[in-house]
Amino acid sequence: MKSKLSGLEPFDTHHLIAIFFSVFIIITIPLIGKLLQQKNRKNFIYFLISVALFQEIVDYVARYNFDGFNLAEDLPLHICSYALFMSAYSLYFKNQFCFEFSYLLGVTGTFIAILTPEFNDFDGWVMYVTYFMHHSLIPTFSLWNIYVDGMSLRKLSIPYSLIFLAIIAIPVGIICWLTGGNYMYLARIPNVENPIVFGEWPFYLIYLNIIGVILMLIASSPFYLFTYLNNRSE
Repeated sequence: MKSKLSGLEPFDTHHLIAIFFSVFIIITIPLIGKLLQQKNRKNFIYFLISVALFQEIVDYVARYNFDGFNLAEDLPLHICSYALFMSAYSLYFKNQFCFEFSYLLGVTGTFIAILTPEFNDFDGWVMYVTYFMHHSLIPTFSLWNIYVDGMSLRKLSIPYSLIFLAIIAIPVGIICWLTGGNYMYLARIPNVENPIVFGEWPFYLIYLNIIGVILMLIASSPFYLFTYLNNRSE
């Protein structure tokens, strides 16, 4: 079996470059979208969704060439996998729930994933690049929905997202049990250097959910503040 990448460290040169390009993509693409005319904007959306699909294909081809297809590791069952699909769907169809889920869970989780990846889990440099591309596109698409499309959160967007997350956790947990996988990190704590990920199974899941709700509240606060200020002005 081929060996995984080694010698990678948090905020080493490779990681800093990846963070820089991730932030650049997240900020620049919605700004470009705002400047485009409607027809060109639609074509640009086609291009962005094609990029998202292409990087997923490249990632899975690289995984397969590395050590075959592993049911315990290679199924698209992490939250960021759902968030990428749902953010792309919302980018095209402007779907309210998909926007809310991908923004509240995808964006908050994405920034954590970009800052604290599992450095011992990269099968090669192709997977390293597609990892950061994958996690950059989620906030990019969500910010496009906000900045270009003018979409906003509803009052119950956090409960809706949490209910959906709880529902999908049931079959994912069963798959983890059957395959020995750790999708959505339901089976064991991820091996990351992150102060908000701590504790032993299953208690760390409780801590992680509490922190997740706090992060979602922080992410939603600009919308609530804008609504409050708008109501005051009226």
